[in-house]
Amino acid sequence: MQSKKKLQTMIVAAGVLAAGPAFAAEKEPVMVTVPAGTYQMGRMINYGYGDMDGPTHTVTLTSFELAAKEVTLGEYRAFIRASGYVPERKCNVYKADAKWFIDPKRSWDDPGFKQADEHPVVCVSWRDTQAYINWLNGKTGKRYRLPTEAEWEYVATIADLGDSRNGGAVTHEIANIGKVECCGGETGGKDVWMHTAPVGSFPVDRFGLHDIRGNVWEWQSDCYEDNYRDAAIDGSNRAKCSSDGYHVVRGASYGDGGEYLSERLRLRGTEDQGYFTVGFRLAQSVNAAPASGPTPASIALPVTQMLEATRQRNVEGIDKTLSRSIDPEILYYWGETVTGRPAISQWHREWFAEAGWSLEPEKILHVFNDDRLALVNYTIEYIKSADRKFRIFIGCTLVREDDGWKVARIQQTLLEGPK
Repeated sequence: MQSKKKLQTMIVAAGVLAAGPAFAAEKEPVMVTVPAGTYQMGRMINYGYGDMDGPTHTVTLTSFELAAKEVTLGEYRAFIRASGYVPERKCNVYKADAKWFIDPKRSWDDPGFKQADEHPVVCVSWRDTQAYINWLNGKTGKRYRLPTEAEWEYVATIADLGDSRNGGAVTHEIANIGKVECCGGETGGKDVWMHTAPVGSFPVDRFGLHDIRGNVWEWQSDCYEDNYRDAAIDGSNRAKCSSDGYHVVRGASYGDGGEYLSERLRLRGTEDQGYFTVGFRLAQSVNAAPASGPTPASIALPVTQMLEATRQRNVEGIDKTLSRSIDPEILYYWGETVTGRPAISQWHREWFAEAGWSLEPEKILHVFNDDRLALVNYTIEYIKSADRKFRIFIGCTLVREDDGWKVARIQQTLLEGPK
């Protein structure tokens, strides 16, 4: 017989979830202020499959803040434990005989090599970074974000640490880097790590930033385009992605050398996939307005829209998605009924077939809301009798879309089932 406590989780679509205890103030990242400035961004290069990374254009940036260090494994683990968020499990790894491929055994907490809490987290998708950032903003009242690639290149260009434009090579003495020929770790000098190094292990640049080059590639906020035609001159990000959903990564990793360390070079990653060489760093606009806390007025519209959108869900489409991932014991659709999946145990199917179940009023546990995102967690109880009761935790994520709200993700967890 099944145990009373269950942890059967389903994911319908990518998004974010926030809950849990208050975030400790001492865990907020140390931010470094980067002064405003103007520089020449990009250079048109032909890598053998078309001109990319140009044309060179003038960008003028206002002052902004960048985290001194990359987000660590320990910080990300604290987020997972506090929020209940379920990350993407699509981690790309590289093997000489197989090239890049998604390894289902690898994830943020097991990338295929040992990491201490002080190492940068890897195997996180771009969507996972947004989940972390939105949770952190909800806990701290800040408006952290990913840097734009214009901000990243500006820092890498004018910093005096291994500036290849001015002839300063990036070496093992100043960064955790790898082989010149892709791809693999390599040690030498101060660099004694074949994979990730603890953040802050190498000298800071002129701004006080660690690991801008090497250690891990860093997700940027921008959608990826091959070139900078029509790019903004103020360095703001390209927020509208093509259907492929690629985002920019910058900075190279422990497995890269040579041209990959150039401040101009940019690669891309699919937003719903992680990579065992890619992490992220936080940024923040100077004098950014604090994130607004939830109020009854601001909550009303998102919650109403959530209920309506959930009622209109394509149940068949959701079930098809689930069949390729996790098999939860139950499915619940707001305003409808609890149904069993064909894969669940026979005695559960019989229970769901019975009439006379009652649905208790939903209980909202936590709400976070700002102008772009709404997070709603609640529980329901579906009761037949005292010994036949299901208690289900549901987390809904909504994102702003035009003048309304769209359900981006639903997470369901069976907290209590039959004895």
